Amino acid sequence: MSLSVATNSGALMAQAAASSVNKEMEISMERLSTGKRINSAADDAAGIAIATRLTSEIQGTNQAIRNAMDGQALIDTAEGAHEEITTLLQRMRELAVQAANDTNDANDRNNLQTEFEQLTKEVNRISQVTTWAGQKLLHGGEDDSSSHSDTNTFTLHIGSNTTAAQDQLSVVVGAVTAKALGVGFNTTTLASQASVASVALISSTASVASQASVAATTTAASVASQASIASVASVASQASVAATGTQASQASVASAASIASRASLASLAASDSSTSRASRASAASLASRAAVSSQAAIVSKASGEIHSLTLNSASNALAAINALDAGMVTINTQRATLGSLSNRLDNTVSNLTNISTNLQAGRGRIEDADFAAETTNLAKAQILQQASTAMLAQANASKQNVLSLLQG
Repeated sequence: MSLSVATNSGALMAQAAASSVNKEMEISMERLSTGKRINSAADDAAGIAIATRLTSEIQGTNQAIRNAMDGQALIDTAEGAHEEITTLLQRMRELAVQAANDTNDANDRNNLQTEFEQLTKEVNRISQVTTWAGQKLLHGGEDDSSSHSDTNTFTLHIGSNTTAAQDQLSVVVGAVTAKALGVGFNTTTLASQASVASVALISSTASVASQASVAATTTAASVASQASIASVASVASQASVAATGTQASQASVASAASIASRASLASLAASDSSTSRASRASAASLASRAAVSSQAAIVSKASGEIHSLTLNSASNALAAINALDAGMVTINTQRATLGSLSNRLDNTVSNLTNISTNLQAGRGRIEDADFAAETTNLAKAQILQQASTAMLAQANASKQNVLSLLQG
């Protein structure tokens, strides 16, 4: 081997080894400091793609767990309102049973009806104010008398993908207003009665007025015709009798008297008859109007909401008991449905948690750093770094032998 100064092969190899060891030591330090084996695509090109896909699935699954728990809270909120409404219905049924007993007089039953109606209003209030994030859970309209949807449907996304049949769960919450349960107030019937009463008033007034007008006109026409005929008959008699002057004069006077008398009587008869009939027609009209006005007044007093169930008699109280039993069947069926969905979501959360755990374990095996291996690699790299540095120093010192040759 030739002895040269320009090219120090030993130093170059020691320098390359030190550079490589430094890179390995930096990688080990990075993995140990971040805890991840893959910190860039250069660390594992295929591994980082798999880890990213698993991360998306893990985060989606974790959000699905939160969605399911939020849905469970929504269901529990609705079910809690159902429980309170059930308590109100039980009290209403108790009042109906009490009202069915004939030991209660009319005043007692009126007092029972008052509490009964207040409990009904509370059922409606609870159904209106029970909300989740501003959404009505138990009622679709603004009040019980307005049109509203019979059900509210909430779709819970409880999966990390987009398959509707597998990743979504529909929660249907039926309306539990007093009207929906068949124990509420009724305004439709009253409005219809008021409308019919108004039509009856107009028809009756028009009919009576028409009859009065026809009666008066007919009577006047009939009397006038009779007067006219009497007058003509009298004049004809006068012309027939007029044979002599005296007789003609007497006949003329008699005829004139007769005509006057008949005309006067006819006039009086016409006046009396028309007045009498007009008076009777007017009286009939007033009586008819008074009767219809009275009916309208009754409807006006009854206007507004009336309870579809009343406790004013034993038979009505028994009917109220049957209606309340049917309403409680409806609400109990819905409570059972909501309870089963809440229990189902418990299992959903457990399954999603298990999926998320296994996905994270799989991702960890791909991208997490093995501290035992990395600390060993770091120790090895540090030793090699020290050794390469020492060898580089020795390689630089080895060229000092050339000086001895030059000094010779």
